[in-house]
Amino acid sequence: MAFHALFSRLSACGATRAGGITRLCGTAEDGAARAVLAGFLREAEAELRTDAVGNQFGIFRLARTADAPLVMLGSHLDSQPRAGRFDGTYGVAAAAAIGAALRRARRAGAVFDADLCVVNWTNEEGARFRPSLLGSGTYAGHHGAQAALACRDDAGISLGEALAAIGALGTDAPPPPPACYLELHVEQGTVLEEAGATIGIVARNWGAAKLEVAFLGAQAHTGPTRMGRRRDALLAAASLITALRAVAAAWPDRVHTSVGRILVAPNSANVVPAEVVLSAEIRSADDGLLAEATGRAEAAMTAAAEQAGVAVAVRSRSLRPIRALPDAVCDLTAACAEAEALPMLRMDTVAGHDAISLLGLCPTGLIFVPSRDGIAHNEAEFTTDADLEAGLRVALRAATRLCRAGGSPVRALHAASADDPSRDE
Repeated sequence: MAFHALFSRLSACGATRAGGITRLCGTAEDGAARAVLAGFLREAEAELRTDAVGNQFGIFRLARTADAPLVMLGSHLDSQPRAGRFDGTYGVAAAAAIGAALRRARRAGAVFDADLCVVNWTNEEGARFRPSLLGSGTYAGHHGAQAALACRDDAGISLGEALAAIGALGTDAPPPPPACYLELHVEQGTVLEEAGATIGIVARNWGAAKLEVAFLGAQAHTGPTRMGRRRDALLAAASLITALRAVAAAWPDRVHTSVGRILVAPNSANVVPAEVVLSAEIRSADDGLLAEATGRAEAAMTAAAEQAGVAVAVRSRSLRPIRALPDAVCDLTAACAEAEALPMLRMDTVAGHDAISLLGLCPTGLIFVPSRDGIAHNEAEFTTDADLEAGLRVALRAATRLCRAGGSPVRALHAASADDPSRDE
């Protein structure tokens, strides 16, 4: 299958010894994966574009008119450090294979009323450059391109500089907003596995408050400096980390909190830390709980700073609202899963995905397949070939129907059943 060959080649870019990948945005490994994708799309007769923030597009001309609407499929190729092979890469490889299958069908005489666009979004993970969902957010108008390119990693390198170094700083105009966007992704949780379902139809996303917090103390010698005279920024950070866990414990399984990134300065064994910067998150599917939990987290920041005798500043904050995905796209996905006789489940997504960025821009769908033991952002992440192929078949059916219905999920849902144009994905 074209999908498996492409997925394997992409998985080799940044491969780790333990079977995962490290492919941070704007690195040589990211550049290698982008080149593999571009080569596949070019051979499949797609029109290639790279926009100002490095979003990579492959447009398959399927319709009979030059101004036909677009159906867009994709995900991202960047990863977390020591991550799994499936997160993001699955959706990009599947989208490219579907585009190639529809292009072959077009050459064989199939009639379509929309073109298909494959996309690899820049910096979805936010592992090197913050915020996450940066490429899709810029495309959707949530960020300006120049502001996005000015984002810097912990070494002071800007996104623009990193993309230029790997030849991914594009000048092409991005495609116009699509008539519909679909994203295929591994679940990164255990809901499908526990339910015995193969296809997850995402109906809603959890909200997320993200804060970059800085504690500012005073550098001192860890030996002779009396304990009462210390202004230890790391002590304040430690207090906040434990307080955030207590916030989540107040609403078990309804609120998730974390601190996943921490920078300590000067980070020397015998120096009291003068500055600590950490990234905190609070997530919930309930607006009221999210607001209350975020308020408690902010109160905990102030208390931690006062206890340690340091200053505290919130350097950045963002809020991803809780939103429903359109019923028409969910219903279309359900119809395609039913046509494949696959057990399905409507569910939430706790993790953020590029599809969430496009909500409000166009009808948007997010399709999950199971993750073994729910492992994600880990080299042990795994999804079986059978589940990968099941998701691919559902997405192919949905894309086929959409491209035959001018990109309208309502028309695609109510049109006569359309079989896949190709099984050679």
